[in-house]
Amino acid sequence: MVWSYATDYCCDDCAERFDLLQPLNTCPSCGGLLEIHYDLDRMKLDLQPEQFAAREPSMWRWHEFYPLQHAGNMVSMGEGGTPLLPSVYAGRKLGLSRLYFKNDALMPTGSFKDRGFSLAVSFAKELGISRGLTYSSGNAGASFAAYANRAGLDATVLVEYLANPIKKSMISLYGAHTAALYFESMTDITAMLERAVQELGLYQFVNFINPTRHEAMKSYAYEISQALGWKAPDVMIHPVGTGGGIWGAWKGFRELKQLNWIDSLPRMVAVQPYATGPIVRAFKQGARHAEKYGDPTQTIAQSIAADAPIQGGRRVLNAVYDSGGFAETVTNEEIIEAVQWLGHEGICAEPASAASLAALKRAVEQGIVQQDDCIVCVITGSGLKQPSIIQQAAVESELKLNASFEELNKLLASLWP
Repeated sequence: MVWSYATDYCCDDCAERFDLLQPLNTCPSCGGLLEIHYDLDRMKLDLQPEQFAAREPSMWRWHEFYPLQHAGNMVSMGEGGTPLLPSVYAGRKLGLSRLYFKNDALMPTGSFKDRGFSLAVSFAKELGISRGLTYSSGNAGASFAAYANRAGLDATVLVEYLANPIKKSMISLYGAHTAALYFESMTDITAMLERAVQELGLYQFVNFINPTRHEAMKSYAYEISQALGWKAPDVMIHPVGTGGGIWGAWKGFRELKQLNWIDSLPRMVAVQPYATGPIVRAFKQGARHAEKYGDPTQTIAQSIAADAPIQGGRRVLNAVYDSGGFAETVTNEEIIEAVQWLGHEGICAEPASAASLAALKRAVEQGIVQQDDCIVCVITGSGLKQPSIIQQAAVESELKLNASFEELNKLLASLWP
């Protein structure tokens, strides 16, 4: 059995191709972003959707679609295979009959980043990488630390000074070297990291600078399409920081369409905070390159508070434009309301995750989505990582009683008249 159908890297800018066994981040010829290609013609002959049904329900069910060549290098904690939950509350409020939530708050370290780092760390292990670096606003750092520790990889995380203390503590808990990173803009971070690649040859795990992480996000497309009876949703809404999630999912859907496993493609929707929405601003200007914009300190959605996407966010914008999708910003107030609505769904979501539902509400009000559309909102991380926001969204009850039947009876009578 062929474990992987990956063939090579190809540069977005100069189109030069490179062997997958080279430990590359960006293109060594021009510095462009690298994309992994697959032998889709052979996959079409060899693979059928039904053969995946009996496999372990994790993202590794789809290993042929990833670049890892040998199963023995896989570093996994059961990531992926998360439920696609039909809405029981928000759909009714919005008049939508087919609204679903892809709940990645249930991942091993509590965020969708586990998909990317399971693959990226596994691939680094296969390449013989012994140490690595990433930048993080919190979730990515925790995920990288956990998977690197299990792989025996020496991990260093530069964690944003604005990051939630819980997230910072999780990174240390999982055993990585950590340093608080101070900066004025994401452009400062990107310039620093790109120079580290060029001058130090330092292998990195930052989205897109690492060409492997977003490949795991293709599993969104595979899992969602399979759950819907091998049909793509009409609309997929994803919170966007650097954009590895939305780009990877879009790539996955395109692969399934090329294989004739699905007959249509979803409209991809990128969501950012109102305080920092460079992708949204570019989209609304009709541009395919985003410039620095916004103030990351003014949003509660820390995980997507990026004011300057890597290489102008071209991949994210391409996914939105090419799919016929759209991009939208949401305010802190809208996010808090979405956190509350998701609570009624049984989902505890961090603000960045809830942004997807907040954007959907806006889209319904603007008539951009239709009532019978099949819509998937991605829940990227657990609200337990930002407990202060959960406390703000759901104030603790002031009801009290002593442990006596009389007081219990009185309480229940007031609650259930």
